[in-house]
Amino acid sequence: MNKIKYGSIFLMLIAVSCSKKQETPLPAERTVIVYMVADNSLNSQVDKDLNEMELGWDKTNNGRLVVYVDQSRKTPYVLEIVPDRTSGVVSPEVIKYGEQNSCSIEVMNKVLSDIKQRYPAKSYGLILWSHASGWLPAPSPTTRVFGEDGNNTMEIYDLAKLSGKYEFIAFDACNMSGIEVVYELRNCTEYLLASVTEVLEGGFPYDRIISHLFKPKADIVAVAQEFMTYYRNYYYPAGAMTVTDVRKINELAAITASIIKKYGAAIADIDLSAIQKYEKELIFFDFKDYIEAIAGNTPEWQSFVAALNAAVIFEDHTPQILDIAEIQRSCGLNCYIPGHYPALDFYYQRIEWFNRVYK
Repeated sequence: MNKIKYGSIFLMLIAVSCSKKQETPLPAERTVIVYMVADNSLNSQVDKDLNEMELGWDKTNNGRLVVYVDQSRKTPYVLEIVPDRTSGVVSPEVIKYGEQNSCSIEVMNKVLSDIKQRYPAKSYGLILWSHASGWLPAPSPTTRVFGEDGNNTMEIYDLAKLSGKYEFIAFDACNMSGIEVVYELRNCTEYLLASVTEVLEGGFPYDRIISHLFKPKADIVAVAQEFMTYYRNYYYPAGAMTVTDVRKINELAAITASIIKKYGAAIADIDLSAIQKYEKELIFFDFKDYIEAIAGNTPEWQSFVAALNAAVIFEDHTPQILDIAEIQRSCGLNCYIPGHYPALDFYYQRIEWFNRVYK
């Protein structure tokens, strides 16, 4: 009697267990997450970009496009993008949050974890959407590293604490194609797509790029090409975009470190005005132009060029970026040149690129 009773209970437990397994969603090929921090001057661009995503979404894509949105006068929420050609945003809200600091890495990781749990996939892509300023420190009102949620921003070394690894990370944000940024995020992604300079308010043309993100292997170069085609035909043609193979960045760092060790004394004598810059202030310079200024026509320089060409797999730019910069030459990566701004040098010593290359 007891054997039958316990056996029945055992069979019931198995049935419940199997039922729970069936409720777990099967992994799709790819989940692409857009993390929109729009509680700032970009708030008005949210619906435009969400509409573009709906316009570009196709039900045949083997995966999900999921968007976290934190905008002014609303508590954060998550949408699963569905196809739609109307002027309204119709994608369903699938997760709702209370008021929170979206520029906190703890909040970001919690949101990403919630989305991954709901939309498991074989691979993940991440688009970071907001204001940004490369590696620059947050205390200044003119710099914000990544994100601007009211008065909150995120430092680059906090962003590097992203949980999990992404097939690609794309920045719909300014100035994030920098050697310091790429190196800081080297354990977070395989490919990084970003601009060496400003990204105009229109941001990514999502209706044109979504299909490329859901190919069996995400075609990040095609995304960059679509971006450049769009901005070459913009009402004010201005744009730059780079794709970096982050897996090659350690070799580039090693070669750069050897150059700095051998020729670093020349940094103090560099004429900054002669180096290609990417904004009005002398802060973001062309990485290749800088290294050539201290080590050109040497065997180390040739090794550097080879490593750089292996890491940067796509680079393109318009000749002019508004009134911010005239781009005569570009390797696709910006950089900071230490030793000229003591206040910034103090913060620069806190990032991993400095400790790998200069220390």
